[in-house]
Amino acid sequence: MTRARQKLTVVSSFNHLDVDLTRVRPGSGVELLRNYLQYAASNGRELGDADISGVPLNTFESDVFDCLEAAGLKLIPQMGASQFRIDMVAQHPSKPGRYVLAIESDGATYHSSYTARDRDRLRRQQLENLGWRFHRIWSTDWFMRREEEIQRAIRAYQGAVDFADRLDRGATPDNHHGNGNSREHASAAPAYLRRGPRPAIPVRTSITQYTSTELIQLLRWIASDGQLRTDDQIVDEMIAVLGFSRRGVRIERAIQSAITCWRQRA
Repeated sequence: MTRARQKLTVVSSFNHLDVDLTRVRPGSGVELLRNYLQYAASNGRELGDADISGVPLNTFESDVFDCLEAAGLKLIPQMGASQFRIDMVAQHPSKPGRYVLAIESDGATYHSSYTARDRDRLRRQQLENLGWRFHRIWSTDWFMRREEEIQRAIRAYQGAVDFADRLDRGATPDNHHGNGNSREHASAAPAYLRRGPRPAIPVRTSITQYTSTELIQLLRWIASDGQLRTDDQIVDEMIAVLGFSRRGVRIERAIQSAITCWRQRA
C-alpha cells in the first residue's frame, strides 16, 4: 500500500460500514482492512475511527502540547497506532479532519541510533508523499529558547496550512529530489522555507582547510529553511555544499563533529 508511487485503486464488494467492529478482535487483520477501506473511501482523509492511540504524552511533550495549543494550534496527541505514532498532529484551522503538520518533540539522543534514524526517515518519506509536512522540536532548544521555538512552530504551521491549501486547489508537489521529500517547486515554497544568502565561505579542495566555525556556519545556513533532516541527510547536503564529489571517512567525521558542536552551542 505504501509502495504505489502515483495511484492505488481499491476495488471491493463491501465498504467499511459493513464491518461490525463489535465482532472483530482489536488489532486484527479484519479491523486493519476495515480501516483501510475507510481510508480509501475518504480519499486519504480518515484512517479508522480512533486516530488517538491513547498513549500518554511525557512531561516534555505535554509542555510543548499545552504551549502550542495556547498559541492557537488545534492538536491531536500521539496519533497513530502501535510503534508508528506522531507526537502531535496539527489540523487545518477551517477544515476539520484535514491534518497539515506532524510535530515531533524529541530529546537530543533521539537520532543516536541508526535504526531509529532509518525508521523515522522511511515513515516521514511515506507521509510526505501523502502531502504531510514535518516539524521537529528538540528538547534542548525548547528549554533554552522556548518562545523562539513556539514562534518557529507557528511559522511551520502557517506554512503547512498554506501548502495544504495549494494541494487542495490542485497544485502538484515536486518529488524529483531523490530523497523522497514531497514539496512544491521552489518558486511556490513559503518564504520561511527559503534560505538567505550562502555564508561567504570559499569552496576549498580539502575538508581539513575548513575551520569548525565555518562548518557550523554552513550547518546553520542549511537548517535555516526549516526542513526536518536526519544527521545522514545533513551530511549529504553538507558534502554537496562543500563541493566534494564523494563521501569520504575524513569528510564525514569532520561534518559529524561540526554537527555535535553546533547542537551543543544551540
